[in-house]
Amino acid sequence: MAYVVGEVAPAMKPNYVLRSWREGGQNVGAWLDSPDAFIAENMGALGWDWLVVDLQHGLLDYSDMVPMLQALSITNTVPFVRVPWRDTWQIDRALDAGAMGVIVPLVNNREQAEEVVRAMKYPNNEVPSGSRHFLDPRHH
Repeated sequence: MAYVVGEVAPAMKPNYVLRSWREGGQNVGAWLDSPDAFIAENMGALGWDWLVVDLQHGLLDYSDMVPMLQALSITNTVPFVRVPWRDTWQIDRALDAGAMGVIVPLVNNREQAEEVVRAMKYPNNEVPSGSRHFLDPRHH
C-alpha cells in the first residue's frame, strides 16, 4: 500500500487477518528469522497475509524487530511477533513497535493465558480489562 505525498494515511492498517479468522477464514503466512529489514519488506511485498518476526528462536532481538516491523508497515502484510517468553514487558514492546498480533510461547494454564490477554489490552470497562500502558515510543 503506497501513499501519495500530501495524502493522509489511515491511522492504523486494518488487521484483515484477525477479521478473517473471526469469520472462520484461512490465511497464508510465513516466519521471518533472518535479521534483515530488506528481506522483511520483500517478503511483505510478495503478498503473504501475515508474517511472524520470531524473537523466540534464532538470531533476532528487539533491535532487529523494530526495523523489520517498519519495513512491513508499508506492505499489506499483517505483522505478528513471537516474543521470547511469557513476559508482559516483551509483549508491550512488540505491540508498541507495530506488531498487530503477538504469539506468546510457554502459556501452560488459564491464569497465564489471562495474564497474556490483560497484557495486550488497554485498561477499560471491558471484562477482562487490560493492564497495557500507553506511551508513544517516538515521543522521546
